[in-house]
Amino acid sequence: MALTDIERIRIKIADKSTIVRELAEGDGAAKFFKLNNQNVGTSPAIQVWINNILQTDPANYSTDVVNGIVSFVTAPAVNDDIIFQYYWTLFTDNEVQDFLDENGGSVNIASAKLLYALAANAALLAKRSTLSGGSGLGSITEDTSVAARELRAAAKGLIELEGQIGSEIPAEGFTEIPWTEQVYRRQIEQEIIRDN
Repeated sequence: MALTDIERIRIKIADKSTIVRELAEGDGAAKFFKLNNQNVGTSPAIQVWINNILQTDPANYSTDVVNGIVSFVTAPAVNDDIIFQYYWTLFTDNEVQDFLDENGGSVNIASAKLLYALAANAALLAKRSTLSGGSGLGSITEDTSVAARELRAAAKGLIELEGQIGSEIPAEGFTEIPWTEQVYRRQIEQEIIRDN
């Protein structure tokens, strides 16, 4: 059986479905439960148990798969044990298809652009962690600049495979905020003192 272009892209960017099991507890009032992840897979569909009894969809609940929200028809009772088991991916099929369409159906170029998007996200996570104070005075809890650099390198390799070298490759720092390395060095050298 041949892979679809979306499946081929997911393999190239390592965005395979990951299974997750989350626990929650009913309070008698809440009908909406936000899952820890978005882009919930539809095949296989999410499974929901209340007190070890498998619930049926849509009779007992519905799922907003894009935003990762489960909505119960009736709020689970106080102290009801709730289990959500589902698969999720970083990108929805529609997002992957948009990148594919935008890049003329080229699996390699669409994959590269998705990797650049992940690199930018890694840099933003590092910045957010640093700006929120990290794990202590002047420390960075997530230095994802290395991850961002590796994602960019993988993307560049895919673009070169496609034979489109040049304008398709963002300049250094385009997807990774350039402050990460310099700020990290200054913090190590005690050049930055944060106010508490």
